[in-house]
Amino acid sequence: MTSTEPVLCRLCDRPLRTPVSRARRIGAGCWRNLRAELRAQRLPVALPGMSGRGGPTQTGPDLLDDQDQDQGVMP
Repeated sequence: MTSTEPVLCRLCDRPLRTPVSRARRIGAGCWRNLRAELRAQRLPVALPGMSGRGGPTQTGPDLLDDQDQDQGVMP
């Protein structure tokens, strides 16, 4: 038997209409806004040498360590 009681959005208290929104308990508009906020909070990751000429030098380990370079082994 289906429930006639509406499912409300946890963020804005509006009734949810789609099955996906009901399962999330967050409406489509609120979900879009929430995801945009989370994406904005992420820090951009700078890749070594990808920021143009004279970019930052690589601070992590090399793709080939010294032993592989001495042996001429390609990854």
